[in-house]
Amino acid sequence: MELTFPDIYGADRGFSVRADVLTQTADGVSLNVIWNEFQEALTEWNQGRSAFQALFSFNTTDAYSLHAVDHKNNISFEQASEFGLAKAGRAKPDYMRMGYDFTWYDLALRYTRSFLREASAEQVRSQHAAIFEADNRLVFGGIMRALTTKPADASSRPVSPEGLPIFSLWDGLSDSKPEPFGGRTFSGGHQHYFVSGAATVDGGDLKQLIDTIQEHGYGLRSSNEQIVIFVHPTDFEAIRQFRRDSENDAAHPYDFIPSVSAPAYLTDVSIIGDRAPSTYQNLSIEGSYGDAWIHKDYLVPQGYMVALASSGPGSTRNPVAFRQHSQSQNHGLILHSENASYPLVGSTYERGFGTGIENRSAAAVMQIKASGSYVNPEWPS
Repeated sequence: MELTFPDIYGADRGFSVRADVLTQTADGVSLNVIWNEFQEALTEWNQGRSAFQALFSFNTTDAYSLHAVDHKNNISFEQASEFGLAKAGRAKPDYMRMGYDFTWYDLALRYTRSFLREASAEQVRSQHAAIFEADNRLVFGGIMRALTTKPADASSRPVSPEGLPIFSLWDGLSDSKPEPFGGRTFSGGHQHYFVSGAATVDGGDLKQLIDTIQEHGYGLRSSNEQIVIFVHPTDFEAIRQFRRDSENDAAHPYDFIPSVSAPAYLTDVSIIGDRAPSTYQNLSIEGSYGDAWIHKDYLVPQGYMVALASSGPGSTRNPVAFRQHSQSQNHGLILHSENASYPLVGSTYERGFGTGIENRSAAAVMQIKASGSYVNPEWPS
């Protein structure tokens, strides 16, 4: 049932006029008590972080990281002699600095005296809950934007506040050359942004994302890392019907297996191996396809799939660096007010953070379309 509340005067311009001072809501709850509740809730919110942020990023206060770009190793052992000295050797890698962005965001909640006079404490608390949801969208969108934004050329790469280039995943440009792994070398122009080549997704598309990550040593079962593929619920409806086709192994190499929390279903075949869990560090899982688990989310734009390898909450092997302010009191979502006596009357929320790709091989993105070049998706902010 839709609820209708009295008019909120002053809401047209995003703030209200305060003609006098109120100390409690209509149901007798002190505004200062509610303010203290909000601060306690913020502390818990910042300590918990979202499952997505924790699994696929790590916190840092650094402005950049150093990465080796010359992967040649010209040192080698020689056969030892009884009286000779060992030959000295030293690797001489070249390094580049990969920058991280940083931006402050804010949002104010300003209540009119008319609203506070008529509103219950629960109505005021609902505004605070809406801020949490907005903060979740902001952080989710910021991380996903870092992962899925492919620059047109090297000159269009964004620049950090310190003037350093901010890199994407391997973007197909001439300087995109991953380090060797497992005896395999990679040439310049390496790519982690794909177009499916068909209007609908098939199992071969999922396998391509999985293989693209695993060929660099990420998301392997032997390393206890897990690949999770994020999809829109509409695209998931096609994925949940995938079955292995031995006559068309390129398009359908595996079966989709529902997670342990999926609704009961009938089957005439046996499941060999373990089913995916219902959640992964509080992130809901719909099922598995090959070595990947599938997560559906309406925040993911329809027609895109984002595959990420997680090494666990906060691991530096996760793909994204989540930059926070150098001073710890400025970390997370912050609530403050210019009104010391009655802080709830004019309160402002702030969040300062930035992102940058740390491990360019630990994720891959695919746009589902028949032809054309990859187009960067739009994310919530």
